[in-house]
Amino acid sequence: MASSFDETARAELYRAHRDRSAVTLKRKHIRQFDREFAELTQAQPSMSVLEIGCGAGLFLRYLEARRYRTIIGVDSDPGLAGALADLRVAKVHLDDIRRVLDRPLAGRQFDRIVLFDVAEHLEFGVLVDLLKRLKAALADDGRILLRTPNLASPFGAAVFYGSFDHVTPLSPERMREIGVLVGLECLGVYPQEPVPILRRWRQRAAFRLLEWMASHHPEAWTANLLAVYGRGKA
Repeated sequence: MASSFDETARAELYRAHRDRSAVTLKRKHIRQFDREFAELTQAQPSMSVLEIGCGAGLFLRYLEARRYRTIIGVDSDPGLAGALADLRVAKVHLDDIRRVLDRPLAGRQFDRIVLFDVAEHLEFGVLVDLLKRLKAALADDGRILLRTPNLASPFGAAVFYGSFDHVTPLSPERMREIGVLVGLECLGVYPQEPVPILRRWRQRAAFRLLEWMASHHPEAWTANLLAVYGRGKA
């Protein structure tokens, strides 16, 4: 018997509670994306960037502020049009990513592809299929960046189970395994740490204390993870 709370129902629940108001890019956001995107993937403004699940456009605005010239955003929510109307350089497609890849972006390849807080919303089979499609859209020396809750950590579990539309749990080990499944090389899995250095040091000290107290501890304690993938060997 099929569940009444299927993928369509989850999507409707997510859209019903989604904030579609325009966002303002602040210095703290620039510092965060510099660290989590530019440094981790060694991105340069001359590179083309595709963001899946662009939402109200915070990351797209960052790319424009950093003078990236080829920026594409994709989101399935047509209600975001108003929040994204002020973008000057970025081109946005408000449609299902599979249709976008099959039609307006057919045959195009990108240097960097980013999915921030998207993977956990997709059924595992859908996620695997999407990553296979994105591999085909990735330049030979390109990188795919994922950010997702860290289910190996109790702090990540609190984030993941805080919403019914989170359906695929991921951990450092699973991030590496999913790379193998889709034919991508996992170049690294990283904890998402605070950007301010004092907060970072305090968090690291707290995690060291937890490791001393606990008989078992995860590879990363942080609530979120970042993983970088490359095309790997043909």
